[in-house]
Amino acid sequence: MNFDDIKDELNNPKFNIDIPTFLLELKADSLMNSYKLDSILKRQIEILELHKGKTGQELENAVESEIEMLNEKYSEWLKADLIDIVSGSDI
Repeated sequence: MNFDDIKDELNNPKFNIDIPTFLLELKADSLMNSYKLDSILKRQIEILELHKGKTGQELENAVESEIEMLNEKYSEWLKADLIDIVSGSDI
């Protein structure tokens, strides 16, 4: 189904969208993408730290520290973006 098909269907009074199912599928896809991205990011940080010569506990601590720092940064970005969306300045 392409955009024109969807646009045509929206004018059809019999066209029905199951909003809860759509939102649940969207959330599931979002979570799955998040899990995959988290795994990729962690692996990339591990590789970078291994190149620096870190091993064992040193490596684990460096990875956890980097992930915590990135999570704080992402949280700040998310907060700013959500404020923009709610205030209508990002529409």
